[in-house]
Amino acid sequence: MTRLTFAAFGITVFCYAQEGPLTTLPYTPSLDIPSMERSVDPCTDFYRYTCGGWIKNNPIPPDQADWDVYAKLNHENQRYLWGILEQASKPDPSRNNVERETGDYFAACMDEAAIEKAGAAPLRPALDKIAGLKSLKDLTRFVAAEQLETQGANMMFGFGSNQDFADSSRIIAFASAGGLGLPDRDYYTKTDPKSEETRAKYLDHVRAMFQLLGDTPQAAGAEANTVMSIETALAKASLTQVEQRNPYNLFHKVPTAKFKAMVPALDWDQYFTVAGLGNLTELNVTEP
Repeated sequence: MTRLTFAAFGITVFCYAQEGPLTTLPYTPSLDIPSMERSVDPCTDFYRYTCGGWIKNNPIPPDQADWDVYAKLNHENQRYLWGILEQASKPDPSRNNVERETGDYFAACMDEAAIEKAGAAPLRPALDKIAGLKSLKDLTRFVAAEQLETQGANMMFGFGSNQDFADSSRIIAFASAGGLGLPDRDYYTKTDPKSEETRAKYLDHVRAMFQLLGDTPQAAGAEANTVMSIETALAKASLTQVEQRNPYNLFHKVPTAKFKAMVPALDWDQYFTVAGLGNLTELNVTEP
């Protein structure tokens, strides 16, 4: 495991080789002579003169695209937070309620043996709900409940709130494009060899996920193809990154009745009821 996302704190713990949690933060003086490269003429290359030693002593880690003092500072801070959580996870009767709750939660997340033993069992309730969907009305109810529970996860589409682009004093509902497993629409639409390779590997990954859930290789392959087909259709209906830079392309405020007419396949009255938005009168559709 190279990266653990600890959702309760919104932090990320990076696990480099031979690294672990910190109990104290490293100290670096304001003027750090070893970080300089004094053999360089400052009149010729002042940057190398001041930073050359630091660059030599801090090569870019193999899992990072770049590296600087700020990245190193963030990394050390994450390890320090890791240390706080690990200390809180130790069974100590002197822990207060916050330390006990966060520590126990962290310990549960890090108990890889228990996680492996549980397998897909913790997902079973959600999988059973999906297996029980019989109609678009069922799907609407399920998506609304899941988005509400997961605080805005983009299942099929995104739904949340933001400032009204025309009136920053107001917060209004936003319906946005979503449902993509790959980072961006271009991953699905580009035809260059690298993009095709990425899609093939993604398809393999999705197929493996279905097999881990217990499906046969043949069924998993068919399901993975269905996922790719759905996500590709969603991607083609999405704006490009360049198009999204223009805020006017993302602002289409409409009455709720018009929105329902734009997407008639889903039971929006039911969606808004489950989401607690029964009185919604207007919303912004970022990508109609």
